[in-house]
Amino acid sequence: MAVWQGDFGKGVPTGSGVWSDPGVNPCVLDGPVPAAGVSGQGLVFPKFKVGMIASGDLGAEFIYGKLVLGATTDLLPGQGYFLDKDFAATLISATNGNNTLNAEVGVLNVWGPSTPAGTYYGWFQRAGHASVSSVAGSVATGAAETGAAAGQFKFPAAATVGQKSAGPMTAFVASSGVTFSGTTTNGSPYITAIAAITDLQLGQVITGTGLPSNSIIAAIDKQANGWRVTIGTNTAGSYATTQNATASGTATFTVTSHVTANIFWPTLNKQN
Repeated sequence: MAVWQGDFGKGVPTGSGVWSDPGVNPCVLDGPVPAAGVSGQGLVFPKFKVGMIASGDLGAEFIYGKLVLGATTDLLPGQGYFLDKDFAATLISATNGNNTLNAEVGVLNVWGPSTPAGTYYGWFQRAGHASVSSVAGSVATGAAETGAAAGQFKFPAAATVGQKSAGPMTAFVASSGVTFSGTTTNGSPYITAIAAITDLQLGQVITGTGLPSNSIIAAIDKQANGWRVTIGTNTAGSYATTQNATASGTATFTVTSHVTANIFWPTLNKQN
C-alpha cells in the first residue's frame, strides 16, 4: 500500500487517510520563495527547518528538504532525488556522473504538473513503503539503482555496470506488477467502479483495453460505488490534460511506470 493512499493529494472528501504527524503533508510543496526585490507573494521562510524529520503511516519517514526549480517543471509522485549536506534536493539524473556518490536519497510524493520556477520546500520520503517511479525491467526483490531516465530507479535482478546503487531500497513487485480493475465508457475520461486504489497514485502510466495511448492517472476520487480514476495524458507539460476512453467495458489495467518498494534510508552508496 502506498503511503499517500488517503486524502492528501487526491482530493478525497472522506476521512480515508490519517497521518501520524499532524500538520505535515508530504504531498504538497511549500513555496515558492519570492524572487529578490519581489514582495507580497510567496513563502518568505519555510514552514519547517530543513533536515527536520516526520513520521507517517506504513513505516514512512520523511525529511524536509529544499528544491530549487530553474524553469517550469513537471513534478510527478514517486520521483527520486538526492540531497546534499544542506538538504538541497536534486533530481536523480539519467547521466550517472551527475549523481553524487554517498548522497542521501529520497522520494518526493508531489503531483505538480507545470510547477513554475522558484524555490520550494517539501518532504522527501526516506523510509517505509512507497510507490516509486521505475524503468522497465525491474523485478520483485530487485535492489534499486539509478536508471536510464531522470527521476527514475531500476530494480534489476543483478547490478548494472556503470550505475550507482540506491540502497537499501528493494521492490515488492516487478515492472507491470501493479494492476487494478475498472469500467470504461467510450468517450468518457473516467475509469469507474474501482474497488480499491491500493498502490495507485497520480502520474502513473497505465495501459489496458479501452484506454487511449499514453494514458496516465490524472486524478483519483471517491464515488458511491467505489473509486474513480481520471484518464490523463502522458506528455510533458500536459499531464493533467484529460483524454477519453476509446471503448466501453470492464477490464484490468496495468501500471507500467512504478513499482511498490520498501525504502530503508537509502544512499547512492556505490558505483556498480
